[in-house]
Amino acid sequence: MTASARGVRFGFPAPLFPDGVEPGTNILVRGGADSGARGVALRLTQPERYRNEARLLLSADVSGRHLLDRAGEVSDGVDPERVAVVDCSGIADEDHRFESHGDHIDGPGDVMGIEMAVGTLYETLRTSGFERVRIGVFSVSAMLAHADLRTVSRFVHMLTGRIIATGDLGVFHIDSSLDGDVAVEVIERFCERTVEVRRADGEVQLREREFDEAPGAWRPLDPQAANRPHRRS
Repeated sequence: MTASARGVRFGFPAPLFPDGVEPGTNILVRGGADSGARGVALRLTQPERYRNEARLLLSADVSGRHLLDRAGEVSDGVDPERVAVVDCSGIADEDHRFESHGDHIDGPGDVMGIEMAVGTLYETLRTSGFERVRIGVFSVSAMLAHADLRTVSRFVHMLTGRIIATGDLGVFHIDSSLDGDVAVEVIERFCERTVEVRRADGEVQLREREFDEAPGAWRPLDPQAANRPHRRS
């Protein structure tokens, strides 16, 4: 990574972190299944159009193709040359093999295999010339459903430490309606920022906080969302 890239803060589409975040930041995005948290997390992984960034997505609870389709829906599309996918969902996707960067392993419980695949695809992106990578885990909850908390927390600890060292960005999605408070708190300790997401009054709302600080006020992700039909996020 060049010195100029390391010093530039990661930016996001409004209203997410309007001042951006420092390179090497890990963000936990938490919310119930229908809260819109997945969509918020996917927006955070979207590379900035005018920067030399790529995204690496770990798909554990839906197929890699489905996750890419969802990413395209919540942002302004997905550039296939700037994305790599580790598909550990175990869901057959024979008709939609990834033609560029992609990998497939048996299931979300194979944490060692996931770790190796993430490392391999990360190096592929870097050797392709990208200066930094936005890494998204979708979702920590799916991994916890197939492996114990200690194993998953070790993986998150390893990955967040690597992201800090390389100056990249980490985004970890967790379904707080499925996982108990202890599991959420353990994973949250490895992240510098937390975004809580809920659906209230017909709209997706969020609030952010830094580690060990009180959360900010709830605010709408999209002021126009209340006028749109409800859909699962």
